[in-house]
Amino acid sequence: MEQQFTPEMTVDEAFRVHAGARRVFARFHLGGCSNCAISETHTIGQISEDYGIPLPMLLDNLNALFDQGVLSVGDRVRIPQEIRAKIPQLATVPETGVITGSENGAYTAEFGDVRLQGLSEDFILETQAAPAS
Repeated sequence: MEQQFTPEMTVDEAFRVHAGARRVFARFHLGGCSNCAISETHTIGQISEDYGIPLPMLLDNLNALFDQGVLSVGDRVRIPQEIRAKIPQLATVPETGVITGSENGAYTAEFGDVRLQGLSEDFILETQAAPAS
C-alpha cells in the first residue's frame, strides 16, 4: 500500500512519515512563530480547520513529497548552484558528494569532510555517461 498523509494523521506522525513535512508546514507559515505554532498532537484536519487552509491543498502538498525523486545510498550528487549561492560556507565544499544514508525522505550526503542532510530536492543526481560502444 502506498504511503500517504491523511486528515487523521497527527503532526508528529507526519514528521515521522516524511522529513519534508516540516517544509510543507513551513510553506503555509505553520510552526515557525508563536502566532502560528502547531502542536505535534494536532491532526492535519485540525490544522486545516484552525488555520483556514483548505484540506485538499494541504494534503496535496504533503502527498507530493512522495513524488519527489528518490536517491539511493551510493548515488553521486551535487549541490544545486542556487543553494551554493545562498550559503557562502559551501564555496569550499567539493562539487560532488555521495549519498551515505536515507531515512523517511531525508538524505545524508558526504562531500569530502563535509556531511550535509536534505531532501532529494536539495541534491542533483550525477548522471553517468553511457559507456562508448
